[in-house]
Amino acid sequence: MRVLIVLNGQPPQQELLQSVVVEADVLIGADAGAERLREAGLRIDYVVGDFDSVPAQLLQSLPAESVIHDPGQDDTDLEKALRFAVTRWQHPQIVVVGTTGDRLDHVLGNVCGAVRYADRAEIRFVEDHSITYFGHRRVHFDAPRGATVSLLPLGEVHGVRTEGLKWALHGETLNIGTRGVSNVVVSSPVSVTWEQGYLVVIRLR
Repeated sequence: MRVLIVLNGQPPQQELLQSVVVEADVLIGADAGAERLREAGLRIDYVVGDFDSVPAQLLQSLPAESVIHDPGQDDTDLEKALRFAVTRWQHPQIVVVGTTGDRLDHVLGNVCGAVRYADRAEIRFVEDHSITYFGHRRVHFDAPRGATVSLLPLGEVHGVRTEGLKWALHGETLNIGTRGVSNVVVSSPVSVTWEQGYLVVIRLR
């Protein structure tokens, strides 16, 4: 199942948004992200959240089965949407848009939330200038030759191996720092695997 989750952050340009919508089987608005879908003239299959920032009129316009109320305050809107998706469908492919904005705490919270569910779904953040990949010890993607790819460890990551990147890694350990930043694609597809830890892979567009 291919799922698109729309957050209430900075939306991508209309052309990019339309391209990910076409590929999606299901469109989910994470709380006020549902407004972003409606503003773009797109359908809303589900809206998930505590509904503290989504208009009541929008909720009332949707079928009851499309409105998933999750009142908990211990999770972000993204985490609630991800939890719904991985509970509803087995190992879905999830694209998330609207992950960036003016608040760094929200951006980093979205990254941490995606890492939390990376063992139960294939997750990508798609924005105008980058694609961020989250996987369970493996990410695999196509990229043009010369594209910039950064590997960002969240703590210590062991057994990192890469294929398709200029500065290859062969079972090495990455720690928080700059070593994994700004690698270059020399062949496609690109493959990054690791044995232990949490690794975020970012490709600049």
